[in-house]
Amino acid sequence: MARRRPRPARTFRRQAPARAQYDVALIVCEGEKTEPEYLRGLRKACDLNPANIKIVSADGNDPVSIVREAIQTYRSNPGEFDRVFCVFDRDGHANYQQALDLVANSPLGRGGILTAIVSVPCFEIWILLHYAYSSAPVAASGGRSACDNVVAAIRRHLPEYEKAFDGVFEKIAPMLDTAITHAHRLALHNHGTESDNPATKVHELVKYLRSLKRD
Repeated sequence: MARRRPRPARTFRRQAPARAQYDVALIVCEGEKTEPEYLRGLRKACDLNPANIKIVSADGNDPVSIVREAIQTYRSNPGEFDRVFCVFDRDGHANYQQALDLVANSPLGRGGILTAIVSVPCFEIWILLHYAYSSAPVAASGGRSACDNVVAAIRRHLPEYEKAFDGVFEKIAPMLDTAITHAHRLALHNHGTESDNPATKVHELVKYLRSLKRD
């Protein structure tokens, strides 16, 4: 059986429309799931140019694949991007820590260009923070994964919620400032307790995107 040839790195120069006079950022997400759907909604709400804020789903679904694709895409488009973000979950991935180390030890990471936007156990903890603050650790139980338990908690507030939920940003946008406040509080708690369950850095990406047209 012939080996599948690796896909070439994404190239953006030829198809890029006119850009606005603020940062050009690449956001590489974990698959066709809630993350890209949410971030596209945020981009629209912030009135950001899609030519400046490029949101793509990674070919691979594990953290290391996402980081490697982000680095390869940056290198294949020299001078194209000011910032690169990798959005992924812990969610039982065996190479989660390896991906964090890859970001931290890469020239792009050390230079402040490449940033990991991680959530523990999953992106849904960010969704939950729109409704309620909690620093209680989330674990698998009763035949459900840790992420399943976060989704169950979200459904107490948004009964129709599921992964890859269409229009998720629009549904919860009115609580965005609350989510940022809760996420900042959780980050301070985790720093003090040296915990990372639960955790999210999505608020850092949200604040960056919201700041672009203000600067």
